Amino acid sequence: MSEAISEALPPAAPCQVCSATRFLPLVSQGSHHWWQCGDCGFAFLHPMPEVGDADYNVDAQVGRDYISTYMASRKYKRKLARSRSRARRLKRQMTGTRMLDVGSNVGIMIEAARSVGLDPSGIELNPTLADFARERYPGHTFFCGTLEETEIAEPFDGAYCSEVIEHIPDNNPFVAALARALRPGGVLFLTTPGVHEYVAGGDTGGWRDFGAPDHKLYYSRENMRKMLEKHGFRDIRFTGSAKKGLKLFATRA
Repeated sequence: MSEAISEALPPAAPCQVCSATRFLPLVSQGSHHWWQCGDCGFAFLHPMPEVGDADYNVDAQVGRDYISTYMASRKYKRKLARSRSRARRLKRQMTGTRMLDVGSNVGIMIEAARSVGLDPSGIELNPTLADFARERYPGHTFFCGTLEETEIAEPFDGAYCSEVIEHIPDNNPFVAALARALRPGGVLFLTTPGVHEYVAGGDTGGWRDFGAPDHKLYYSRENMRKMLEKHGFRDIRFTGSAKKGLKLFATRA
């Protein structure tokens, strides 16, 4: 525990996951303070950036930088191959073909899902990225905005949400929106960094940078399960190496 975080004021709001009010200082990195729920271990940034402070999410230059980076030939081919593999895994869990990519970026997962026989749509917060994806992958729907505020007329058979949830300040409305976007029996494929990746080894001074303010919170397998079950997900199945983040399938009850 650093001196800076020991002097910071603890959160006043209850834990997003378990509603406990006992918090432990985790680490201070620069001007950013990280805390952990004393009951469930959920790790989060406090104070959170005010809404609008992190508008790199909608900034046009940020969108152009993403396009330049993601569409570089080698990186695009690698990401497309990985996305096809993940799309096939999700398809095997689904009973229909309609899939929503939450945080669709430049649309690589949309193309991958189409190529394996799914009927994908995307939702992306950054207008520059959403416009690029619409032009590159015509014939697919790309919503632009937050999942929480977007009206989706017909729920999906599956949803893919990769490396998104850790950017969302308040996960309860977001996870509730994930559930609403799926029909009963619909399957969620979610990936996110795990808190264990950042706190392993040595004292806090040697820990990996937590990535604030871009990244705002981290889960363990146990508290991720609690969060999903709270919003109506069941049959939660973690997959892959626990050392490389959290990857899971969950079914909307």
